[in-house]
Amino acid sequence: MNWSWQDEPVPVAPQGVIGVGDAARALLAAWERVPDGAGLLVSATAHAVLLTGPATQLPWANGVQYVAPRADAAGLWLPTAERPDLALELLERALRRQYGLQPLLLLRSPALVLPLHRLLPARPEVVAQIRQHWEAA
Repeated sequence: MNWSWQDEPVPVAPQGVIGVGDAARALLAAWERVPDGAGLLVSATAHAVLLTGPATQLPWANGVQYVAPRADAAGLWLPTAERPDLALELLERALRRQYGLQPLLLLRSPALVLPLHRLLPARPEVVAQIRQHWEAA
């Protein structure tokens, strides 16, 4: 399946923020300045970290992207300011067949598909484990 990306005509309210590479480390540092972690949830890979929660509680760091699901494909999270130029429900079905897990976050740059089924409470011990995994890699 081929598609391109286009601007989101009406950007949606963010429900998450993702950092990749250096932005991931900066995002965790920004999270540490949020009182009590703001009740956010976190998921991470070897190169990325995602925080989800209320828009007003999401931290900001240089290079991050805000993300959210779309009404026409609730299991597909995308950057808030852009979207693929095809029917999102079709893309969601295709990704579900390929990855099996839902919901999924799809980024254009860097190209990334991240399953969101393992979000954990963003507590200091969880963030410490993420940092340990990054240091060991």
